[in-house]
Amino acid sequence: MNIGKFSSEILRGIKTIDTPHHKPTHASAFLVWYSKPTSDVKTVVELGSGTGIVAFALAKLYNLTVEGIEIQSELVELANLGAKLNGIDDKVRFRNLDVRDVKDIYKPETFDMVVSNFPYHLSGKGKESPSKIRRLSRTADLETIKGFIQSASYLIRNRGTFVFVFSPNILTTVLSYLSEVNLTVQRMCFLHGAPEKEAKLVAVRGKKNGGQNLIVDPPQWGV
Repeated sequence: MNIGKFSSEILRGIKTIDTPHHKPTHASAFLVWYSKPTSDVKTVVELGSGTGIVAFALAKLYNLTVEGIEIQSELVELANLGAKLNGIDDKVRFRNLDVRDVKDIYKPETFDMVVSNFPYHLSGKGKESPSKIRRLSRTADLETIKGFIQSASYLIRNRGTFVFVFSPNILTTVLSYLSEVNLTVQRMCFLHGAPEKEAKLVAVRGKKNGGQNLIVDPPQWGV
């Protein structure tokens, strides 16, 4: 996998219908960039799909069939409108569902790939947004993130691919949660605002029941 150089321009031309409290971020672009699929990936599920920009980009750039799972009904409605706006409503669909309840809807090992931009602010750490949409999209406790990871393992097939983007502050915890459900990290990449600044985001990529060979990709800039 040749990752090339990250640029937020990867989302240029992708249209979304957003709210003042939920807009595309560098994390969305970083996730799309690091999720470039291998030839065996045809179907993808995104956990916490928001207004749909990651799902739209994966469908348009890589010709994938994508399902988004989002707990906030307001964002699901906007995502469905956005799918039509991008002309890909035949390639993407969205469900209003808590990611922890996927077993109620899906059979195990339904998808080739799962992607997610985890909520990256831990609840109880700092001032929380008064906006419910912004708070639910960006803030979570570790048990919620563990639920994302457990659902990811349930949804992807054996040897299927996962790609997650989140804050480096919780990297060690996330790695522990992943190992508990046989999701093996095989690549990792850090995104910095500038070469002399600490990393703001980390992307991890691997396979369910994958091999234990870890590659740390060159650091990227652009937050």
